Parts: sequence; C-alpha cells; structure tokens
Amino acid sequence: MTRRQDTDPEMLVIDRAAAAEIPTIDAIQEWAREKRGFISSVMSELPEERKAAAAAIRKVGARPVMFEQFGGRDDNPEQAYLSEVETSDIYIGILGKRYGKPLPSRFSATHSEYLHAEKHGLRIAVWTLNTDDREGHQQAFLDEIRVFHVAPHFSSPDDLQSQIEDRLRTIAAEDLAPWCKMNNIVFRATEVADRGHELSITARVRSDDVAHALEGFRGERGHRGDHARFTWTGRSRYVRVKSVESTTTSARSRIMRLNLEAVDAPHDSSIEMSIGKLTPNDLTELALRTTLFGDPNPLEDQHMGFFAELPDPLLPLRTARVSDEIVRPLAELLIADGLVGSGRAARITEFRLGVAVRGRRQLVLSWEPPRRYSNERIKPKSMTGEVQL
Repeated sequence: MTRRQDTDPEMLVIDRAAAAEIPTIDAIQEWAREKRGFISSVMSELPEERKAAAAAIRKVGARPVMFEQFGGRDDNPEQAYLSEVETSDIYIGILGKRYGKPLPSRFSATHSEYLHAEKHGLRIAVWTLNTDDREGHQQAFLDEIRVFHVAPHFSSPDDLQSQIEDRLRTIAAEDLAPWCKMNNIVFRATEVADRGHELSITARVRSDDVAHALEGFRGERGHRGDHARFTWTGRSRYVRVKSVESTTTSARSRIMRLNLEAVDAPHDSSIEMSIGKLTPNDLTELALRTTLFGDPNPLEDQHMGFFAELPDPLLPLRTARVSDEIVRPLAELLIADGLVGSGRAARITEFRLGVAVRGRRQLVLSWEPPRRYSNERIKPKSMTGEVQL
C-alpha cells in the first residue's frame, strides 16, 4: 500500500518578504523573562567582554548563564557547562585571538559548547574580535562557524554589548511575530487574539499572492460554511472565516485583519485506536519517528504499519525552497499543523531545530497529547533526532 507521506506535497503560498514588527520594550521583557543566554568564550582572555555580554542579556530581561557563576558541583567541569548549554535558549559566542586549551574531546571548551548548542537546537549568535592576530585553531573554528552563521566583528566591550542587545531584540521580534498558516497560506501575524470561540488576526502582508488568497475567504465562501485550518505558535484550530479586512499602506504592504469563528474539528476515529500494548499516543510518537527520522516501523512486520503512519509535515517545506532564515519557524509551523491540526496533540510545548550539517538538522520536539478522558493523566511526549531539511 502507498504510504501517505509519499503523496504530492501541499503547495504553500508563502509571504517570503514578511518581516517581524518591532515589539515594545514591555513585550521584549515579557518574552525574555524565562530565556537563558549561555555566554561562551575563553574566560581568561575576554573577561570584560563576558561582563558586557551578561549586561546585554540582563538589559533585555533574560538570564545570563556563565561558567563563573556555576559554583561547586559534583560534575566534572566539562559536563557542568554542557548541561547548562542544554538548558539554555540562546548561545552567545565571543571569539578572540586564543582557541583555548583542548579538552579530552580534542575541542576547546568554547568549541565544545558551540557544537553542543548546535546539537540541541539553540539559537546561535557569535561575535568575533576585530583582529588579524588569531591562532590557527581559532581561525579554523571561526571559519567553521561562518559556514552556518554570520559572525560580526566588535571593537570594544561597549560595542559588543550594543550588538548583543540588538540581536536579542531581533530574536524577540521573530518569536513575538508568529508565523501562521491558513490552509496552504503562510504569513506572519503582528497579533493573534484567541478568545476561545473566536480568533482575531492582524498581519502586515507584503505578498500580493498571499493577500489575494486571504481575500478569497470573503463573501460566498464564508456563507457556504467552508471551514479552514488555522495554525500558529504550536496551536491549531478549525475555523470559519467571518470577515477579512484589507488596508493598503503607503509602503505597498497590506494590513490584513481576519475575524475567525472556532468550529468543531472533523472527527477521525483512527487516531484513537490502540494496537496491542501501543496506545494512541504511542502510535503518534512511532509515526513521527518513522516519518521525521526514518526510524523503522515495527508494525510493518505485522502488515499493520499504516496504523503508525503520518503524512510528512516537512515535505512542503523541502519543495518550497525558502531562505534558511525562516526555515526554523516554518518547520515548527508545519509540524504543529500536522500534529495538532490532526488531533494527535493538544499543543507543541518545545521545538528546536539546528543548522543544516550535510543536509540534516537536529530536531528537539515536545508535545502535549490530547485529553481523551476527563480523568486521564496527561504525560508529555518528547523526542530528539535528525531530520533531512
């Protein structure tokens, strides 16, 4: 039988020129409240720069994570800082002249932290001292970073602090202006107001194709009762479009306002089935591992592999050829659409996607399964692996 994920991918209509709106200071601080920024550098060479990085992180409202503050621990030093990397959100790398002493892994502490941050899907931002007098290993490390990331120069601790503050505000803007998907239309919202039974979306749309597609929900389609699936920030709802308002601005973009009414999702009894000792939630996890990571499906041997099948949510993104800058948020959006939109999950609780290394990216994904019974105790699900993207 033909696997569902091998069917033709949905053709996405994407507002590729969408830019994040600049959030307010209060919004940035609210975003940053539970964020952790890991500061990575050769400690003895750049003490003032590390203080400047910590000051920048604190100024936007996040928590700096520095080896100097770890205190006494039972872990060996290498394990201590790597565990702190895993629990952080943003990696702040500062490269000077020195590479640092190699660890048993043959990498320096800074290099090991960088690789660990990539492995666990942290947002990565790196700066380099403006100098021509750099050790050979350090230059090779910088060349490695520049394959995947921009690493701007800084000239002083104050300059570094200013640049880090700007970068953190940009990351906040990207997170606070969520990408949305209405059926196959992908755009960026400036605000999504969820009132339970009703959603109101405001978006600045720069693509004529996206604006035209959204305007297509007006009039007769709405009166016929056609429903759409709207997905945003780890959530997905079936909706009826009540109204679409479009205002053209002097910047040749359009301010779109959508008023959506939440409706009951179509019922799919197949996602509530159990197979042997495998619960519906187990089957969802198995389907994701099979689809995303290419893991073997043990049910195939019993000719029941279709019970643990899921259309590949990332397939449309592979054919869309979007810039690397927006791959991560669009991948999260499509996985939420496929997982939450199908009723297999209540919401996505964690999503991290690393940079592409030989065509593969490290993915960390956690979700909350749906509550099927009022007395059911929900156990979050989590998985880690490599996806081809």
